[in-house]
Amino acid sequence: MISIAICDDELQELERTNRLLKQYAFEHPQYEIKIHSFSAPVELLSCVSEQGGFDVLLLDVYMDGILGTDAARELRDMGDHCQIIFLTSSRDHAIDAFSLDAAHYLVKPYTEHEFFSALEKVMDKITKKNGVYITIKSTEGISRVNLNKLVYSETENHVQKLYLSDGRVIKVRKSSNELFELLEEEPRFYKCGSTYIINMDYIVELSPKGVAFSSGNRIPILRRKYTELKKLYMDYSCSR
Repeated sequence: MISIAICDDELQELERTNRLLKQYAFEHPQYEIKIHSFSAPVELLSCVSEQGGFDVLLLDVYMDGILGTDAARELRDMGDHCQIIFLTSSRDHAIDAFSLDAAHYLVKPYTEHEFFSALEKVMDKITKKNGVYITIKSTEGISRVNLNKLVYSETENHVQKLYLSDGRVIKVRKSSNELFELLEEEPRFYKCGSTYIINMDYIVELSPKGVAFSSGNRIPILRRKYTELKKLYMDYSCSR
């Protein structure tokens, strides 16, 4: 679950940001986003002080009583390290904003594309730190799988066996294609024929004979897939 708070004292802007965020959440169900809305910075600060912070904060700069940058400074003084995206009608506070370790600074009226791009930037940071989860029906019930721990999957008798870095194996009654649909937005996953889906983050050795993972597992690979995987792995490694 990723908790995102919006703070804007203009009701119309608060509703627009909420609407865009809901659209983003709908298009990216893997993030399991929970939205919180505040119409005044004092309400936000009180909530964080009493209940803890949020993963992401969409914060207007110009609000009655206190500037958004001043509210962010109070949060930082409280030890809150959330990802902050400032929303404002002016660039005048950009330097101040980035001195507070802001993730992004959006000038109104921003487009949906600009908003989504800013969110992608912070989501990437959060998921690399905390991991992306998928909730999936396994043979033992409902399993929540941290994709950071998924080394590879293997098809066996129409069942997908998910091998995790902690040694667990989760069995899922899905086809390889159905499972990959849940993973394909993550560039680290590669579908290697009809049998394996591999997490390239775990590769320590790659040859025409097969793939070795840092978990100690090894799998064979079709020779015709080796060249494709080698190129994808090199491109992926260089982009990280």
